[in-house]
Amino acid sequence: MPLARISVPAALPAGKTRKLADAVHDGLVATCNVPLKDRFQLISVFESRCMIIDRNFPDVNRTSEASIVEILFLEGRSVAQKTALFQHVAAGAIEAGFVGDDIMIVLSENAPRDWSLGCGRSYGRNHAPDGSASTGSRQ
Repeated sequence: MPLARISVPAALPAGKTRKLADAVHDGLVATCNVPLKDRFQLISVFESRCMIIDRNFPDVNRTSEASIVEILFLEGRSVAQKTALFQHVAAGAIEAGFVGDDIMIVLSENAPRDWSLGCGRSYGRNHAPDGSASTGSRQ
């Protein structure tokens, strides 16, 4: 159950932004066992003055297309899966025309009990850890 927030500069063409979003989702599906239809992304577009991103920290060379991808998902992915996700997203972004240094990715994890997918029902209480519906009562 990922939620991706993708922050891009306003000057980035919409098509390129979409390709970055596709690379993020493709990476989650390919490396972290995320179902294909489990796509929740928020894309924020910022004027350059509102994206304060160091051009060279640490040992990279970012351009004016530097973008930040934040992914919040359920705990349980291995370090190997996370590393593969980083590489997959970066490769997809490069294929879309980005410079590899321009893609910063930050992951955060939490538990099923920290999500409600609708109707005020706790995902952790009403769904099994594998994402299927439990037999418990709904509230």
